[in-house]
Formats: sequence, C-alpha cells, structure tokens
Amino acid sequence: MLPTLLRDTFRAAPVESTPVPPALLGAAEVSGVEALVRRRLGDVPSDTERFQALEQLRRERWLGSVFAAFTAHGIRAATFKGWALARLYGRPGLRPVGDVDLLVRREDLDHTRSVLAGFEGGAEVDLQSDLSRYLPDRSAEQLVAGAERADVPGGFIQILGPADHLRLVCLHQLHHGSWRPLWLCDVAVLLEALPPEFAWGDCLQGSRHLGEGILALVMLARRWLGARPRVEPPASEVPEWFERAVEQAWDRGYRPSPERLEGISWTRLPGALRARWPDPLSSTLHLDAPFHGVPRLPIQIAELVRRGSRHAVRRWRGRETEVENRGRP
Repeated sequence: MLPTLLRDTFRAAPVESTPVPPALLGAAEVSGVEALVRRRLGDVPSDTERFQALEQLRRERWLGSVFAAFTAHGIRAATFKGWALARLYGRPGLRPVGDVDLLVRREDLDHTRSVLAGFEGGAEVDLQSDLSRYLPDRSAEQLVAGAERADVPGGFIQILGPADHLRLVCLHQLHHGSWRPLWLCDVAVLLEALPPEFAWGDCLQGSRHLGEGILALVMLARRWLGARPRVEPPASEVPEWFERAVEQAWDRGYRPSPERLEGISWTRLPGALRARWPDPLSSTLHLDAPFHGVPRLPIQIAELVRRGSRHAVRRWRGRETEVENRGRP
C-alpha cells in the first residue's frame, strides 16, 4: 500500500486524496515520509511539512554561511543527501533535512573542523574525507572536483555532481538494505531533476554489478513512484527478488544492532542468529555479486561468512592487544 500512497507525492502538483491507516502514518514518521503520506489526507501543508520547511530554510542559511567560510579559508568541500535532496522536492518541507553530510579532501580535515567549530547551533555534521564504503571507485578528490554550485540568497553551496549524487544515493540505500522508503523517493526526485547534459555512462562507470543495482532502483522508482527521468536510462529490468526484497525491507523497517552472542542463553540464541541473517540487497552489494541471474541464498550465506570472519579477526586482534598490555610493566 505504501508505494501507492507515495506515488507522485514528491512533486508540487496536487495528489488524489485517500484514507491512510493510523498505523501506516506512524511508520511513515519513522521512515521520513510522513509529510509525503499526509498529502493523501488533503493537499494543504501539514504541520510536519511546515516544520520541515522551516528546518530546510534554516539549513540553507547555515550551509550558505559555512561555504562562505570555506571559500575564505581555501577549503574545497561538497554536501550531499539531506538538504541537497530536500531542495529538489516539489515543495519545501516534503523531506526532512536530517544531519549535514560534508565531504572534504583528507588534507583539509583538521582545517575544516576548526572552521566548523566557529558555527554554533547549526546542525549535527557528519564530516567525511572518504566515501569508499558507498563509492569504492570514486576518490574524495574526484567527487569534490566534480561538485556543482547551487546559488542561494547571499552565497552558494557546493553539491555533489548529479552523476555522483545519484550513484551515491542508490548505493547508500542498498548498503543499508533499502529499509527506508524515503531513499527511493530521493531516487525519484533526482531522476526528474537530471540536467539535459546528464550522461548515464558517468553515473554507471565502475563495477558492472553495482551499475545493475543502480538501474534496478531507477526502474523501481519508475514502477512504484511514477518517476519520469529527464534523461532516459539504459534499458533494464527489476529482478523479481529485488522488488520483493525492497517490499520486505519497507515492511520490516529499521533493524537494530543484534544482541551480542557472548554469554547469551540457549533460549535466545535462535533469535539472535536470525537477527544476524544478512538481507539479499546489502549482501549482493557488499560482495559485488550480480543482481541478475544468480540465486540469492548462496550470496547471503557468503555474506554471513564474510561478516563472521571479519568479526573473528577483530576479536582475535583485540585479545592479542589485551594480552600484550597485560605483559607490560
């Protein structure tokens, strides 16, 4: 039901009114699409939309001041997600701005922190110099160099280029199992905001399998949300397992960190093991496996082994360090 409710709501045009179950409204609040879903109850801006519109304006002013300071200090930076996506929705306030994601070059990290320390009461900032977890084939230098300027009253803000931003938004949600419906809405607004000169080859450059995941989300945004890309993407299909996995992720919602296995009782062990079972979306992404033509179960088993091996190595190194520290006088 949620894909039907969200369809077309990210645009400025009025949408058809329809009843919304209270339980679904509660889930929409958690997943960031409350303002979008409330449009189905009447197209007058809801309190949620008004509040988020004010937050969006505050964030724009704050970012404008921050980037003016960056320019004065010779810092090259770019923001992404959050405000950079909220501004593309049909009306201010349809998307929460969240925290601030900033990307700088590694050599500018300390300088950037000192500049940001002078800005009080702005926002929680996630400052990064490496996005290889989501973009393994893009360096920070490349991403910052390809950033585009967005003019705002009194200044400008640098945002990741359209090809890099779309790639990041798609791979970020696959990395986290695509549990948040807002992330697919972000794909839809990015598709409808593509510049005429957009080249899909730039967005899909890199791993062929990652490109398959990106195109699957693009096609799902068209099918579920009615997205109309300004630049037609390469022909592709949404695998049946992929659509089913996203639907299940939306129904399941956020998955908290599973319970530690050390000292756990036998009665709680089956549940704790089930909580560690990897979802097919993030498993396929992390292993750089094909999104088409391969069963998911072997990929999920391989991902479980990969995670278990990493955990075992970390524990072994931690115990080794602990033994070394005990041996010191």
